[in-house]
Amino acid sequence: MNFLYKFTEKLKEYREISKVDEIARRYFVMNGFDGSLTILGLLIGYYLTNFKNPIVIFATGISTCIAMGISGLWGAYLTERSERISNLRELEKATISNLNDTKIGSALRFATIVVAIIDAVAPFITAFFSLIPFLFTKYLDIKTCYYVSFALTFTALFVLGVFLGRTSKENLFISGMKMVIAGIVSVLISVLLIRNF
Repeated sequence: MNFLYKFTEKLKEYREISKVDEIARRYFVMNGFDGSLTILGLLIGYYLTNFKNPIVIFATGISTCIAMGISGLWGAYLTERSERISNLRELEKATISNLNDTKIGSALRFATIVVAIIDAVAPFITAFFSLIPFLFTKYLDIKTCYYVSFALTFTALFVLGVFLGRTSKENLFISGMKMVIAGIVSVLISVLLIRNF
């Protein structure tokens, strides 16, 4: 119990030193948004071409989620690590000391890992959320699965917008609708492209 308390306190300290919460929030919304729009594009393509195999739809969606997650993990880790090391080197120059084995160095490594994990998980969560209906084709026909999936995707976009609105203390409904509009624009462009092929 004592170990758990000490570990929790250490993580709290690292969060405060690294200011990771704000960055993690930003990454979660940005990449959750990417996940939703990517799956929305995939589903619109399948729907407009009258594709009816739920196993392929789900498997393709999951593969896309995994690819986005790995891309997010690697990209965020390398980018965030580079930025944090650069900041640490600047601080080392100012203090004329090596900070690698200090709390600041540990907080840097902690923040890099947290941001990379958030970046990987966010698109996977939102994309998987949209694919859930295709697991229930025993109870739902394929068209219903598509419609429920579209509804879930736009719900996820709205919730992400509300989350941003709470952070910026703006009107929650308007903030949510801004994300939904991005989804609608994505659908309209996809429809125009696919219908003109």
